[in-house]
Amino acid sequence: MRRSFNPWLLVMLIILAIFVVNQFTSGNSNRDVNLSTFTRLVDEGRVEAVVVERNNGNIEGQLREPTQVEIRGEPRTIRSFRTTAVITDSLLQRLEGNVPSVSIRNPPQWIGFAISILPIIILIGFFWFIFMRAQGGPNQVMQFGQSRAKTYGRENKVQTSFKDVAGHKEAKQELREIVDFLKNPQKYLRIGAEIPKGVLLVGPPGTGKTLLARAVSGEAGVPFFSVSASEFMEMFVGVGASRVRNLFEDARKSNPAIIFIDELDSIGRRRGTGIGGGHDEREQTLNQILSEMDGFEKDTSVIIIAATNRPDILDPALLRPGRFDRQVTIGLPTQSERREILEVHVHNKPVGEDVDLTRLAEATPMFSGADLENLTNEAALVAARAGMQIISWTDFNEALDRITLGLRRGSLVPSEEERKILAYHEAGHAIAFAAHPDLGNIRKVTIMPRGSAGGFMAPLSREQMVQDIKKFREQLVVAFGGRVAEKRITGTISSGASNDLRQATELAKQMVLDLGMGGQEFVAWGSDQGPVFLGGEISRRKDFSEETARELEEQVTEILKTAYKRTEQLLDEHWVAVETIANALLKRETIEGSLIETSFQKATEGASAEEITDWLIAEADERERQAQASAERERLRSEEERKRREEAEQERPAPQIDARPAPEGSGS
Repeated sequence: MRRSFNPWLLVMLIILAIFVVNQFTSGNSNRDVNLSTFTRLVDEGRVEAVVVERNNGNIEGQLREPTQVEIRGEPRTIRSFRTTAVITDSLLQRLEGNVPSVSIRNPPQWIGFAISILPIIILIGFFWFIFMRAQGGPNQVMQFGQSRAKTYGRENKVQTSFKDVAGHKEAKQELREIVDFLKNPQKYLRIGAEIPKGVLLVGPPGTGKTLLARAVSGEAGVPFFSVSASEFMEMFVGVGASRVRNLFEDARKSNPAIIFIDELDSIGRRRGTGIGGGHDEREQTLNQILSEMDGFEKDTSVIIIAATNRPDILDPALLRPGRFDRQVTIGLPTQSERREILEVHVHNKPVGEDVDLTRLAEATPMFSGADLENLTNEAALVAARAGMQIISWTDFNEALDRITLGLRRGSLVPSEEERKILAYHEAGHAIAFAAHPDLGNIRKVTIMPRGSAGGFMAPLSREQMVQDIKKFREQLVVAFGGRVAEKRITGTISSGASNDLRQATELAKQMVLDLGMGGQEFVAWGSDQGPVFLGGEISRRKDFSEETARELEEQVTEILKTAYKRTEQLLDEHWVAVETIANALLKRETIEGSLIETSFQKATEGASAEEITDWLIAEADERERQAQASAERERLRSEEERKRREEAEQERPAPQIDARPAPEGSGS
């Protein structure tokens, strides 16, 4: 088979030639003198010592003092010198008569030869190693072009099944068809049906795309080749394509099989985009994947499953029919699915009786499966640090606050004035939220600093697929609640509402630019261009004029101004409830959401702030006593569980040791 010329070989030969020429010309150093100059220095008695190598004629010497001589036509002052001559008896007698110290060496000739060619051998070996790695070499030297996929064969099968994947019922139903084809391919081939060659799993990070791919392999009982797309990339052009070919060859040999490529967007980006063009190695690897997928025979039971969270940047050739022609969306779990996921993650953990998984699922909107796993693990760590053997609701509550807001800043002690501002700020948020029950419920409100926040209100938002303009305006009112309450009690404004204002402004922009909730409800001016590295922003034209931009800014400002005025009116109407919650926060720092909602209801019925505050503090104290009693019960249960384990360990019989002497001739 004819092999194309490799540029690495040319580079290696050029560098080798330069090195050889340099070796043979390196003798012309600044202290090399010719033979006539050497003999003159000897005759004049200027040479103090010489070393003569009889085999190769090299002579090195030291002068009595620095002497000016002519080297290659230029005068130089030297103290040591080197020359080459034919070593004769007359020359040795001449040296012994005029030089105080003469040393004669007779080194083997092969040593000098080996020393002279050793750098050349090392250089050749280095470039040959690089060359063989880049090419794959005979017998795939170092297996540089081999696929790095993790292989799970028929012996070491993947043990994951659909039972291990909580939620995602629609996605699992879609993937069961793939499992059925791998088990019974003739059922589809007889009728002329073609199963999709590629299935693309699309969804946010941590939603279980890799887990679903493993479940498909476990259900089908076929070999599973798992690889990250970034593992195809290498500094040498062509290595990625070689690995792709090797991966698909291995999969065909193990037919039926599944190839799973994680993070496909790392090599599947749209070709020819970005500043300065594309990446040659990445595009060659992508071209090889496209070629391999298009070259599959119809009766080949090899299915490619890929996962990505950026389907918008994939090359269109990947998504056409015949390649990844089926997309399965793996979205964030719903509330019921979150409860199922939590059940999976706590089934092997000692969970207390006060832990309500339904309530925990309500408190974790927009959490992915990985986030929920992290939550249960963090709760277990909190319980372990406290020396508990059982995980209680308090541990889950602390873990949730730590994940969403950060660590509690116990060393940060605000002044009384700052505590008052924080209390009214969070009370304003809480009452604005409680006044709009359609938004959901409140989990708790606190003024204990955590992370970068001095305090926070934790809502239990209701999940909705579609939100009308009324809900957006209510969210703006909640966002402004802290600033309005703070301004009313202090008469000024502070930096505490910076994050609230930022969120409100972004929400108003989304309403105007993307959702048509400004002055024109039939047009969306939003810019959904890609990032700079995709080349979209640079070549993107401007969609509207300066006059339109000014009108859009006015619409955003009008929405925010209207929401701010509505917040002022709302808190004026319910200021008794705001004062009640603020006073309770100053005394207890943390208030449960159900108590806030009941206090708001009492305030709307005409109760005074003092009455509501007294009731709220008494009810909070009672709940705290109940929580402490529950914690004490859990502690006792933990202690009993620990003692039971220790007793079981002590009662376990010790391993029997055969003390009989070993028969003669046997090992010890």
